[in-house]
Amino acid sequence: MVSEGDRPRVPSGTTLRFASLVLLAAATTLQIFGQYGASWPVTTSLDDARCQVRSGLYFTSSLAVDPDESKWDAYRACMAPFLVPRGLWLLGGLVLLTSAALLIYFLRPRWRIFRRGLVPVPEELHETLAALVEEAGLTKAPVFLLEPTKMHMGGTAFGNHRRKYVSLNAAMLVVHREQPETFRAIVLHELAHVRADVTVTYATLAIWRAFVVVVLTPYVLTLINPMLLSRTPWKPFVLPPGYITFSIAWRLAVMVLLVFLARIAVLRAREKYADVLVVRWTGDQDPYRVLPARSWFRRWFGHHPAPAARSTAMRDPDSLLRPGFWEVLACALAVQIAWWHTTSALRNLSWYHSGNESFLVMRIVWVVPMAALIGLVAWRGAAGVVRCGTFLVPGLAIGTGLVLGDQLDMYGFGFDKVSVQSVLASAALTGTAVLVTVWAGYCATLVRTRRQAWLLGLSIPLVVFPLLAWFAEIRAVEAMWRNNITPVFELLAGYTSSNVDAVALQAVSFPFLLNFNRTVTVVALALVWLVPLLLRRELPRGAVIAGAAGGVLAAVAVVLLGNISPPLVATAWQIVAVVAVELVVVLAAARHVDRVGALLATWLTGLVATVAIWLTHLDGTQVDSVLASRPLQVLPVLGTLAALLGGFAHVSRPRHPSRPWFAVAAAVLGVGMVAWQPGATDASASMQPPVPTSTELNTDDAVNTWIYGGGWDRMMTVVHATNQVFVGVKATDPAGILQGCENLVPALREEFPDPPDAVIAENWRTALADLETAARSCVAVYRDGRTDDGSTWTAFSSGLGQLGKVQTGLTEAQERALS
Repeated sequence: MVSEGDRPRVPSGTTLRFASLVLLAAATTLQIFGQYGASWPVTTSLDDARCQVRSGLYFTSSLAVDPDESKWDAYRACMAPFLVPRGLWLLGGLVLLTSAALLIYFLRPRWRIFRRGLVPVPEELHETLAALVEEAGLTKAPVFLLEPTKMHMGGTAFGNHRRKYVSLNAAMLVVHREQPETFRAIVLHELAHVRADVTVTYATLAIWRAFVVVVLTPYVLTLINPMLLSRTPWKPFVLPPGYITFSIAWRLAVMVLLVFLARIAVLRAREKYADVLVVRWTGDQDPYRVLPARSWFRRWFGHHPAPAARSTAMRDPDSLLRPGFWEVLACALAVQIAWWHTTSALRNLSWYHSGNESFLVMRIVWVVPMAALIGLVAWRGAAGVVRCGTFLVPGLAIGTGLVLGDQLDMYGFGFDKVSVQSVLASAALTGTAVLVTVWAGYCATLVRTRRQAWLLGLSIPLVVFPLLAWFAEIRAVEAMWRNNITPVFELLAGYTSSNVDAVALQAVSFPFLLNFNRTVTVVALALVWLVPLLLRRELPRGAVIAGAAGGVLAAVAVVLLGNISPPLVATAWQIVAVVAVELVVVLAAARHVDRVGALLATWLTGLVATVAIWLTHLDGTQVDSVLASRPLQVLPVLGTLAALLGGFAHVSRPRHPSRPWFAVAAAVLGVGMVAWQPGATDASASMQPPVPTSTELNTDDAVNTWIYGGGWDRMMTVVHATNQVFVGVKATDPAGILQGCENLVPALREEFPDPPDAVIAENWRTALADLETAARSCVAVYRDGRTDDGSTWTAFSSGLGQLGKVQTGLTEAQERALS
């Protein structure tokens, strides 16, 4: 924590980086131990594939969702028995990591004392050290020790929360006599660590070492030799070419690098905060001028930051409060990767799936650390000197982290599957993250009381949830566009008679379809302008007047466009006209209202326009189209964009404090109008395509799953049973031939789902039918004495030929799936 003078205590960068390290280490442990739980013993490693095959529900790269609920029920019932054992693996991984970290944390100080031969400092230093402890404001002095083998000036603070130590190099005895000011600066620096961060520092080192020992090293070994997870781990294993793909290798390297960099970031950040305390205590802007320069290796990989960075922090302590791009990017990446790793582990646990509330729960779980990160960025930025880019730069870092976190997840989306839709969605997510961060930072500069701080702190998660928590959809954006958006656009094309009408209808329906959490979204957009007004204790009259004028103009436009047919197209043009009015009003009022006022003006305009749309489309107690029923599912979104676009022309205006109760009432009214809306009489205009009866799968992926889910074993059972017949033929053994044919019939009739590829499935069914015909004919010949007319062996030949086609088809499909 940072505190100076009357400035409130602000979480330091060390705290932020330590939280990132803990998140990364814990979530990666969950993911890796989730994989262990899904693959040990080896007989359980294919349970998921078996359940997919048995239920007929295949999860492929097309991301298509099968509409057959019975398949989902069968799959979940098949996976249910694995919940407890896999859950124990997850719990065991966390317990193992925590236990190892605690063991290292508590034993490392004693090990350091023993290994380095540390001894108590001589009496000549006692008085000086006691004075420095008092100068540093420590209520309890650390244990001072001497390291006899180190003959250069320096020292180290170490320990844990129970007992802290400061070891001084032997050369410090000479420095104490000949350069007392340098001695004072070095010791004060170590005492600054004792005061601020020894516990965090050595907890960081303990977590890193525990992660390497109990998580990373075993995982790499099992990745190289999967037999280590079998019941016979001593058996040799030859790594086949291509077993470890480039995608897995580089993501594993990035994961390790991120945890390592989080560790380095904690250790380097603590040095800057200690330097600032030394400057404050000594009054010297360069207290380490006589210390020798560090080598290039230590500069890049050591625990201390570069001299230039340390000098900047000592000259400008406020720079430590300003959240930097790389610091925030690392934290955002940590949150993202931790979330993806956790959901991956829960998916292995067979809990994270549609059909329960797991998706909602995990999004709320994600919102907590992301809202905390945005809140800390705002808090720290507002505590220092606010400059251009104070919140813009970290907002860009958060947006970049949201996008990259998906790519850097060990089993993530992958750069090779980037599409135009995913790029546009990523850009929208990044831009939204920037705007939300800037908004939170601006609000933080307005906070003056604890009550206001609570208001902002509770508002940030409510804004983050609908505006940023859709990041997970980027992985499926192409499938969503193909399966959800495009069919609706094709459906709506039937309601239009011109291309212009089609464009207007699509432009309005696009945000309508995406805003599936309309009430939560509208609450968030209302808070964007309401929270600043409450913090400023202001009701901008210019914004109210502009909103009223805009409402009148919008109502006139709605009435004029109400006669267009059909009603759905009329509503689309009405909404387009309302947004145009909002943009014009915002630009016209630029000299009288600021950006917050512009948002309020568009909100008021949208409320009046919504009532006008309802009235022009009213048919009894209902309206005549779904768009007319829910215009506020679109207008707050487009109105906010209009206010932001027009906001570039706004100038800062003097504020006139007043009670913003009218603004509160407008926000509540808007949310109430969204939560309740009249019904629509035209059911055909529901803007929903027909429910699909089938799913377009990536059949190569599905065939690969079928192979691992028991399909290959099923085919090998047939092949081996058939071979037994020909073993008897080769030995000219009629009894052996009969026995083989009798055993072949039940092997052929064993129930098992057909391959999910139509061609392969047809060949498979033909092969089974031909072989069964041959086997029955064989039994009739060798048991019942029927004359063999050659049809038996013709049927065997045909069946084996079909089996060869099946094997070729399976192999080719698997190669395509794995390529």
